[in-house]
Amino acid sequence: MAEAAAHRQADLPLQNAGGWRAMAAIANSPLFQGVILFCIVGNAISLGVDAHYGDAHPFHFYIEDLDRYFLAIFTAELVIEFLAAGPRRYFRSGWNVFDVIVVGLSYISMMPFISALRTLRILRVLRLVSAVPQMRRVVEALFGAMPGILATVAVLAVVFYIGAVMATTLFRTTHPAEFGDLWLSLLTLFQLTQFDGWGDLVKSLNADHPWAWAFVMGFTVIAAFAVLNLFIGVIVDAVQDTRTSLIAEDVKEIEEDIGEIEEGVEDISQAQDRAAEESRAILSEVRSLREEIAALRAQLAQPRSF
Repeated sequence: MAEAAAHRQADLPLQNAGGWRAMAAIANSPLFQGVILFCIVGNAISLGVDAHYGDAHPFHFYIEDLDRYFLAIFTAELVIEFLAAGPRRYFRSGWNVFDVIVVGLSYISMMPFISALRTLRILRVLRLVSAVPQMRRVVEALFGAMPGILATVAVLAVVFYIGAVMATTLFRTTHPAEFGDLWLSLLTLFQLTQFDGWGDLVKSLNADHPWAWAFVMGFTVIAAFAVLNLFIGVIVDAVQDTRTSLIAEDVKEIEEDIGEIEEGVEDISQAQDRAAEESRAILSEVRSLREEIAALRAQLAQPRSF
């Protein structure tokens, strides 16, 4: 849980430009993070029970009250984290914005005149992703891998298109139900990559085309295995890149905190210099006063002539 607190509150340093130190201490504490995680899981279980048994079960109204308590806790969590980080740092984190949107949708789901909106309550379970660092890394890796995934999908689409054209040309006359047109061929080839009726279709094709097994096996190996490994490789690379970017963000946060501390030290040093100058000025004034007092005493000590 301490690791979860460290990653979840990377944007909430104890000493920051816009936040409150006491709130940051609360938001960074493992106890606080543990309570919030427990509430998210408890809220998910209660909503699942309520959905399973329906509105007629005897505990429905208790679950409704419990749901309001959970929503109040989540709102208080957002307020504490906002005060801890300050506006600039809080909204700089996409996960914080995500939490605000989810909790805001929960308030919308409480509107009584639109019962369908009550289903939005379950979106609060998504906050489990933002609360657990390991789950956050997976989601961030998936988003980071989107360019590579889209490129792999494009390659897969080209492979399917070529295979569909070839299969339609080769097997249309003997198997019109599976390869009668391009769309049927695409659907059949997709079923083959999922191994849905793979053996039966190969036997049926071999009855009329003894070499059909080579086409089916070649397409299956390319589409189902090679491209799948490409997907895995892209996601693994994205996970590594995400881990590196997280380390870079942590280093940046530390550098910013050090910069703020250096600014504070510089302000203290300047204040000390000003205090020293004022002290020297005061001492100079005191010495001048002493000299004037000594001169007055000397004048008073001289005998007066009448």
